[in-house]
Amino acid sequence: MPTPPRHYKDELQDWLDGRLDGSTCDEVERHLETCAECRREYEAVAWTKREVKRLPVTEAPAELRENILRALRAESSLANVIALPPSFWKQRRRPMLAVAAVVMFAAVLASVWFLRQPSLPEMAARDFVAYRAQQLALELSTRDVKQMETYFAEHGVAFNTRVFDLGMMKYELVGGRVQQPGRAPRALFVYRGPDNQKLVCQMFTGQVGTLPKGATLRENKGIKFYTYQTRGVTAVFWQEGAVVCVLVSDIAPEEVVQLAFAKAMP
Repeated sequence: MPTPPRHYKDELQDWLDGRLDGSTCDEVERHLETCAECRREYEAVAWTKREVKRLPVTEAPAELRENILRALRAESSLANVIALPPSFWKQRRRPMLAVAAVVMFAAVLASVWFLRQPSLPEMAARDFVAYRAQQLALELSTRDVKQMETYFAEHGVAFNTRVFDLGMMKYELVGGRVQQPGRAPRALFVYRGPDNQKLVCQMFTGQVGTLPKGATLRENKGIKFYTYQTRGVTAVFWQEGAVVCVLVSDIAPEEVVQLAFAKAMP
């Protein structure tokens, strides 16, 4: 039987934190070029680290820090804690309750943060920025529109994707990938313009009615287009049957809108 390929999931955190030696870094980089599973793991960890860095940092009150330190100093081992006299528990009850409250609050805060889903415009802009920064790798490199559509159909995208031919607009297909494989996969494909402009399109099952407020609404050929400006990029959404389409780029906003007008279908 062939030996199953080795994955580098355990090394990804050290790689992102710059703790790997040069030769291991090279191994991980080469592996990520060919392993879609590890690339997805890498992108998830990298995204989490980026988002955590955006959390506001506030200094804890001195009293809270002192209570935590006092409680930690009081605990030397489980055996000692069990053997402590009742007077200890009476004296330390308040600081230990404070520690418990802090831990519970931190758990709730973390749950709220990580369970919060980004809005559709945030999601589209985030993926574009990640691709532009070479942090989002393509699973298939191709200029063939039909080959890209076949790839999506064979990799869990249940709806019929319509990969646009933007040759008349001087944009060439580069390739694509399946975002969020599983229950709600998104087909993501990328184009490159004549001056290396980047254009990312995504298609996924949904309704534009779930888009947040704040869009600039335009209409063309009976189709409504919802335009958002976020993270320095333009995202244009529209509906095609049961599928939401979005074009995202950092080129001139009106150019993104016109590209969407040209390729949208009722």
